[in-house]
Amino acid sequence: MKKIQLMIGVPSLILLFLSLFLNYKSGLLISIGGAFVSLIIRQIRLQKYSYMLGHPDRHFGRFSNDNSIDPLEQAETYEKDFEKESNN
Repeated sequence: MKKIQLMIGVPSLILLFLSLFLNYKSGLLISIGGAFVSLIIRQIRLQKYSYMLGHPDRHFGRFSNDNSIDPLEQAETYEKDFEKESNN
């Protein structure tokens, strides 16, 4: 799913910059649509981690605090930590 998001998002971003630079209106609309689709795919990926990505006060001290840039990778780390805790 992550590869599909990249395959849609990166060309859309390049097309967006080219369309803005060349003042190409139809390319701008296509690139905005591609960016929108890639953001929808990201939300689908994040949906299964919605509890872990919630407000920190809801599960204070339950998961480790990692300063990762990507919240999805951080949530996957939380899931691994949670599995380790449940196995012990």
